[in-house]
Amino acid sequence: MNVKAALGARIKTLRHKIGYTQEQFAEAVGVAPRHISRIENGVNTPSVETLARIAEILEVDIKELFNFPYMESEKYLRDDIELILSKLSFDELKLAHGVLSEIFR
Repeated sequence: MNVKAALGARIKTLRHKIGYTQEQFAEAVGVAPRHISRIENGVNTPSVETLARIAEILEVDIKELFNFPYMESEKYLRDDIELILSKLSFDELKLAHGVLSEIFR
């Protein structure tokens, strides 16, 4: 994963933790929702000013946005899986359960 993609993934993860949609987050940061989408997808690199505002809204130090080793930690993986599962419909959850049960039993 390149730095732009890792930064975007980190911002997206932190945004989800505070429960903001891209639209809500973009409004709080003062940029267009499309710009947040492109940052989170690793297409655009935010300016220093935008990074500062993003960190402020997320209530983290700017350096925390570049904390990429989190992707290798057990806690990150468990939290990310929990976040993914929390967004599934009941039918999707049943499907995920079936797949995981077959793989790991």
